[in-house]
Amino acid sequence: MSAPLLTEQAGPPTTLPARRRAGLLVLATTTFVVVTTELLPVGLLTPISDDLGVARSRVGLLVTVYAFTVGLTAAPLTHWTAGWSRKRLYMTVSAVFSLGTVLSAAAESYPILAIGRFLCGMAHGVFWSIVAGYAAALAKPGRSGRTTAVVFAGNSTALVLGVPMGTVLGGVVGWRGAFCAAAALGLGALAAAQRLLPDIPNRPAPPQSAGLGGALRLPGLRRMVTATALLILGHFTVYTYVTPLLHDAAAFSEAATSMLLALYGLAGFLGTWLGGVLADRRPHTVLLGTIALMAGSLVLLGASIRLQPLAVAAVALWGVAFAALPVTLQSSVLRLGATAPDAASSWYVSAFNLGIGGGALAGGLLSTFPVGMLPWMALIPVVPAFVFAWTTRAEM
Repeated sequence: MSAPLLTEQAGPPTTLPARRRAGLLVLATTTFVVVTTELLPVGLLTPISDDLGVARSRVGLLVTVYAFTVGLTAAPLTHWTAGWSRKRLYMTVSAVFSLGTVLSAAAESYPILAIGRFLCGMAHGVFWSIVAGYAAALAKPGRSGRTTAVVFAGNSTALVLGVPMGTVLGGVVGWRGAFCAAAALGLGALAAAQRLLPDIPNRPAPPQSAGLGGALRLPGLRRMVTATALLILGHFTVYTYVTPLLHDAAAFSEAATSMLLALYGLAGFLGTWLGGVLADRRPHTVLLGTIALMAGSLVLLGASIRLQPLAVAAVALWGVAFAALPVTLQSSVLRLGATAPDAASSWYVSAFNLGIGGGALAGGLLSTFPVGMLPWMALIPVVPAFVFAWTTRAEM
């Protein structure tokens, strides 16, 4: 997929690295916007609820429905647009996402807000299906993991800065103003993409890997997709309820809980960087190490929930592990699905988001248990995920 990039640039070869870096920055910025917008209702739940006159639980449901929308539409929509050039598809998806964000900001009723979120969810799935492949096409040979990490840094930045800033902005200019700001940044990134991103034709997949079913039959891919769903299910089973876990079970104050969540996000920058640097060297070993680190952090969190210094260490390790996980998983999917990267990524995106929605539901169903049990419950799907990932060694 890199050949069109080399021929598209009309200037001297020395200008190519600068354009690559600019393109990666555009991809990372759009990633920041997408993740921030996805999670805005979490921080703005109360003002949205009060303004539209609906229960907070219905506003919170928008996050779960969003995740399931992504999970159910990513693969078929990516397959439907398989013949489009990457830039045309990227621009269309970004425009639809911006439209959904603007519609959300203008919503005068809950159904209109839900429609806006539905549009964003459909665009979100296709975006994540193509963004890693687009980044890899901009990379030098052997450095796809690092370029993927640059794009995923937008995700970490959104979790650390985007969501808190959106919440603060919502308190100053209202929840609609926060959505408008996200839309404005997204439209700015869209304009930059039109100018800076090279157009990369989609490479047709070989007959044996053509179509969604064909991609899923690629050696090792089905097991990696299954591992992804299980890992994200486990993570969000506990992460969805991390605030009551830290506040009620670990007895951290509200201020200390906020600081711990910030620590989790900051640790994510380290995890993203480590995942990107190491994934290009020993991808399978790094993937297994990342899953093991996540399992270890959950064990430490569950065992030390009333020992605050150890709980702090567990949260930091958890932040490193989970931030590295999407980078290592996505890099593994691109390796296993090299002949059909977009279709393979669409299955990965579907599994990831079904895991998010399923984890949130599982955490709610487990609410009858003491909240301190959630880290142990989260380990149940993580263990078989490690086994599924282990069996892909020969294919990678």
